[in-house]
Amino acid sequence: MKTYSKIIQPILLSLVFLGCENVDFGDTNSDPDVTTTVVSSGLLTYAERYIGDVVTDEMGDLYTQHISQITYTDGSRYVDLSTDSDYLYQNPLINLKTIIDFNSDEQYTLEQSAYGSNANQIAVAKILMAYYYQFMTDRWGMMPYTEALQGTENTYPVFDSQEAIYNGLFTDIDDALALIDDGAGPTGDILFGGDMERWKKFANTLKLVMALRLSNIYPDPSGYAATKFNEAISGAITSHAETIYYPFLSDDNNDNPWQDNFQTREDYAISDVLIDRLLADNDPRIAVYAEFTRTSVSLGSPEYLGMPYGIPNSEWLAADVSFISSDVIYESTAPGIIYSYSQIAFSLAEAVELGWTTGDSSAYFEEGLEASFDLWDAEDADTYIAANPLSTDPEIAMKQIAEEKWKALYLQGWESWSEWRRLGYPELEPATLPLNGDDIPVRQGYDVDYPTNNAENYKAAVSAQGPDNLNTNLWWDVPHPITKK
Repeated sequence: MKTYSKIIQPILLSLVFLGCENVDFGDTNSDPDVTTTVVSSGLLTYAERYIGDVVTDEMGDLYTQHISQITYTDGSRYVDLSTDSDYLYQNPLINLKTIIDFNSDEQYTLEQSAYGSNANQIAVAKILMAYYYQFMTDRWGMMPYTEALQGTENTYPVFDSQEAIYNGLFTDIDDALALIDDGAGPTGDILFGGDMERWKKFANTLKLVMALRLSNIYPDPSGYAATKFNEAISGAITSHAETIYYPFLSDDNNDNPWQDNFQTREDYAISDVLIDRLLADNDPRIAVYAEFTRTSVSLGSPEYLGMPYGIPNSEWLAADVSFISSDVIYESTAPGIIYSYSQIAFSLAEAVELGWTTGDSSAYFEEGLEASFDLWDAEDADTYIAANPLSTDPEIAMKQIAEEKWKALYLQGWESWSEWRRLGYPELEPATLPLNGDDIPVRQGYDVDYPTNNAENYKAAVSAQGPDNLNTNLWWDVPHPITKK
């Protein structure tokens, strides 16, 4: 494992080297144009920008079969056994820790207050660190957490269990919420412009999602996960208008990666799995999720046709399959979805079915559908909702919630993958002739350098968690209490 001692990439130039105090070299070799302090606003902007990559990464979309590769299909056949995580420690996480450290040190609090109240800067950094750590543990399982980011003081951090990480993150979120004061929000905040009320919404929504992620391991209505869920409900987002986006720009330095993907190549299409399901359900969202095939349009008979998922040898032409909506793949400013109200409404419907909270699961289910249609500006929501009432049978209802959530999380790859693993629906078939494993991945393999750079702790993690492959279930990935999937 790398030491994580690098604080920031050189291109940012927001962090200086704090020189020796006992030697005065005067102006020798001094660059008058280089900043001489930590610029927290720059560190925050840099850390937040990685969220854009998280919410548009195509790998989760491939795992949950929302999309397919057209020509080179190795990704949808699980070619990647090991995937990199060091970039998260070395970039967003260390930046956020630096914000916390400098805003907590009395030596620097006054100068750091130029970038917002010290307490609010710390709170935002803690919330974002919790977001990244949850994202990481839901991909790899056990990860360095309590001993991470210590640089040369600890170059061999232990891997904490998922249970310990989740417990720690709940505490981190609660601590952050308690810290928020009436002072100015942080500058450099490209998510919410320093609006601390929106940061409270983000933190509580994250907490709610995390709590439900533990429903299979802690199903009791008065148990740990249900308690955390109910703590978060009143502070989470409550409508489509509060959906949390990552705001991409037209500038190539921070535009939507989907638009970049399709500038010179056409590698992805909607999968036949999703297209066939939308058609079978007479689901109007197909008109905003997908495009008619170019071939069918040229022939005067427009139709939707999904790309066969995960086939080993593809001879399909891009013109013959339905692409992702042009509003996504050709729009540089199309926002990335972090948390939609649709996801939260379906979560509330499930919570009622689990007995975690009161309310009408059918009403929440309908809100989830309506919010999904609103998110994509789809038509005929009322017709679809009327045709698809929630069953009064708990097991059937839970299957409906899971499958509609899968549809609603379209192009929210990592969230979709995590919820599919937890819920077990829809029932998906693995790719033909997988290149790693024999089923749809339920975790990702550790960074390729972990077995050599942090061998002892890596071996301990594998011994506790299970083989370092794509088919080892994570701690929370056990059968659902209602569906038993």
